[in-house]
Amino acid sequence: KNLNKLNANNQKKLLINNKFFLTLVISIILFLSYLSIPNVFNQNKISSKIKEDLFDKLNLEFNFEKKLEYKFFPRPHFTTKESSIIFNENTISEIKKIVIYVSLENLHSLKNMRVKDIVIEEGNFNLNKNNYGFFIKLLDSNFKDIKLEIMNSNIFYRNLERDVLFINNIINAKYIYDPNESKNILYSKNKVFNLPFSMELFNNQDKKKLFSKINIESL
Repeated sequence: KNLNKLNANNQKKLLINNKFFLTLVISIILFLSYLSIPNVFNQNKISSKIKEDLFDKLNLEFNFEKKLEYKFFPRPHFTTKESSIIFNENTISEIKKIVIYVSLENLHSLKNMRVKDIVIEEGNFNLNKNNYGFFIKLLDSNFKDIKLEIMNSNIFYRNLERDVLFINNIINAKYIYDPNESKNILYSKNKVFNLPFSMELFNNQDKKKLFSKINIESL
């Protein structure tokens, strides 16, 4: 009885709906397959490519102790643990976790894959009078194409005998490029001696000076 009720118009609508559903399913499968392509790349080549991209944009040498794990949700990214940063030929930090986000474009090509953002979590940075300008030097990096975020980390300020003078806890710090002002800016929320404060840091290229705005709310 139901088949007898199907006239030409109903059959046409049913066919169109089935085509739409089939097209949607195939599109989803193809898109998920595209997102999964980095899983087939050689691990050493991926690591080298990402290190090269980070060095070009941030002028920082990263060392990954563990392999990079790729995931595409909520956006394509690699994660790794137990990493370090080498600055002026010395290891300046030990990092528990790094998340490296890559562009959605060119996932099929390792050569053309590009790092977009990097998040450092639970890192310990060791600074002294020889490398205290590390975080300031980062303002000279190319943040037009990449953002750097540091979360739940610590800066240990030491003397040359490696004694800790004080510890600055980084709650959250972001390096971004402001297109309106055409400059890189560091926004940071910190705590030192249990005293919370926020800071905005940027270079003025015309005056060749470093400017900082520090807000200590409790004072």
